[in-house]
Amino acid sequence: MKKKIAIIGAGMAGLACADHLAPDFEISLFDKSRGMSGRLSTRRAQSGETNFAFDHGAQYFSAKSAAFKDWLKPLEADGHVHRWRPRMVTISATGSEPRPTSEKFVFSPSMSSVGKVKFSGWTHIQLYLDSPVTAIDGVPGTWHLNCGESSFGSFEHVVLAVPAPQALALLPPHVDFEGRIRGTQMLGCHTLMLGYLQQNDIEADWHCAFFDDALLGFAAFNSQKPGRGGGMSLVVQTQHDWSQAHIEDELEGVGELMGLRFQDLTGLSPAADGYYLLHRWRYASAKQPAGFKYFYDDAMKLSAIGDWCLGSKVEDAFTSGYSLAKQLNAIVSSYNS
Repeated sequence: MKKKIAIIGAGMAGLACADHLAPDFEISLFDKSRGMSGRLSTRRAQSGETNFAFDHGAQYFSAKSAAFKDWLKPLEADGHVHRWRPRMVTISATGSEPRPTSEKFVFSPSMSSVGKVKFSGWTHIQLYLDSPVTAIDGVPGTWHLNCGESSFGSFEHVVLAVPAPQALALLPPHVDFEGRIRGTQMLGCHTLMLGYLQQNDIEADWHCAFFDDALLGFAAFNSQKPGRGGGMSLVVQTQHDWSQAHIEDELEGVGELMGLRFQDLTGLSPAADGYYLLHRWRYASAKQPAGFKYFYDDAMKLSAIGDWCLGSKVEDAFTSGYSLAKQLNAIVSSYNS
């Protein structure tokens, strides 16, 4: 009988962990959202006959480690990953300057599609979406997860693949790594999504812009990424420190400030005639990474993973989940030998 493991969170860290554990464990994967992939998130909308798509979390990613490159190879071969060399600029109040171009990657046809693609190839993983876990009950080795009025379990081991504050809220008492992740501060981010029906009304000589500004941090023409289609879609994001200071502000006011500042800096109109929405991420990045690839308590049979362990990048999340999976697989191998 395969040991049962529950993974809470279906973002990149949870996906990478589940993918590498699947051959040796029986996995149950939980997420509070209606879809997979976490901050590799895509929102779709329609105005008349025009479809829009906005990658309103991670915009692209790099691949430096051999493990991540190997994981991406079959996805790229099947057309689910595309390489991209975007034209990048830095924009400030005094003008814009080109930035060096480097190769990036995007999942296709959207950043969020990686979750569906990986799940379609899994045979021993149970997926529970729209299932926020509210508590972990029981004792080590026989954990149960409470999701509203439903309970799941028992599980030999539970992996928390969620932002550090959410992991802390779920941890039972006496977990040895609790103190080490308590000091991990997460910062928010606001993402403004603008869809234009008249594409000629908004033209720029860049694909991605970084802002030297207190409010705005980044913007990208989402519709110009490889493998995309539909109407002209623009994503504008704040500086994380600014968002954290305004995390409880009314979204309408934040959106107005972002739009006005974007127009001031770029000369481009935020008056989108096809789609307009502001999204708030409460936990977008780690101000100071925890400094470990993952956290693991063998006695309590609990672990914690996420990009916040190492940084704030997509590859950080993959490395965290992949590294924990290697640890758990090694333990099973030692039991069997």
